[in-house]
Amino acid sequence: MSADLQWLLVRKWNSFQVKGGNGPSFSKEKGNLLNRHSHKYSGLANSKVINIYASPEGGITVTKVKADAKPNQVASARSHVNLRKSTGPRRANKIAAAETAGKGYRADLRQVAVARASALSRAATRSVNPPKSFPSKQRGKKAQQSTSASKKEEDVIELD
Repeated sequence: MSADLQWLLVRKWNSFQVKGGNGPSFSKEKGNLLNRHSHKYSGLANSKVINIYASPEGGITVTKVKADAKPNQVASARSHVNLRKSTGPRRANKIAAAETAGKGYRADLRQVAVARASALSRAATRSVNPPKSFPSKQRGKKAQQSTSASKKEEDVIELD
């Protein structure tokens, strides 16, 4: 079945479609890099699909469907490239660009794939080292007053 015919069958009725009020419709299917409901970015209607997502270990995984994929062999039809958590953002962007346009796979998705890989690497580094907040120290007379006030409270003995 051709990709155009698949899109005509799937475009109005699929379970991944998310419709807003008057705004654009989105899609949450695998292989849709921009999460926009359109034929260009669809992971259901295109034969060459690339998916970039965060792996459970904190890295990035790039998955694409092989060109000579057989319909009855689903697992072996996909190739995976795993990037570790320590992989830098420039290297992740380069790999995303190479997997899309560099190997002649889907050159039209290069910019979107690089943007998604960049966003995932930024999110991974942000959660790894959160900024630490230290309480501000009091100096001078204010510090002496607070320590003397705490000592006075300790000296008081309550009798029942």
